[in-house]
Amino acid sequence: MTRYFFAIFIALAMLILNAAVLSVSLSGVTLIISLLAINSLSLSLILFWLGGYSRNPNKIKYLVLGHAALYLSAGVGMLALGYHVIEAQSCQFLLSDSHSNNLIHKAALWATENNFCPWLGAGLIAFGMFMAWPSLKLFIGIQAKGA
Repeated sequence: MTRYFFAIFIALAMLILNAAVLSVSLSGVTLIISLLAINSLSLSLILFWLGGYSRNPNKIKYLVLGHAALYLSAGVGMLALGYHVIEAQSCQFLLSDSHSNNLIHKAALWATENNFCPWLGAGLIAFGMFMAWPSLKLFIGIQAKGA
């Protein structure tokens, strides 16, 4: 029973997250990068689900690919944030609440006060590439060996 609950949860999360990204007015490139991040997160959840409930020897492969897709989605998400900061030339969308203590909020507040928003965007893009690179390398290597 819990097996199907998680499958339904993953499907609903994928639909809600895609609808949330599509409901916001983003430009073309930012929208594509955001959808890529959301759908790679959904792919990682599906692979974790397959790895958790599979009874065949490929169980480990699903878990490894799910982990790689999770890191890919986090990296692409950071890349999307950085690109949006550079495109908007503002860090205001990162400043969600004045009482927030998370690292991105503090960095955006500092960058806004010192007019360093493009540099913060470039840093987020570099961090996103750093996070996504091992996963991309794994997926490209798997594709090359399969061809």
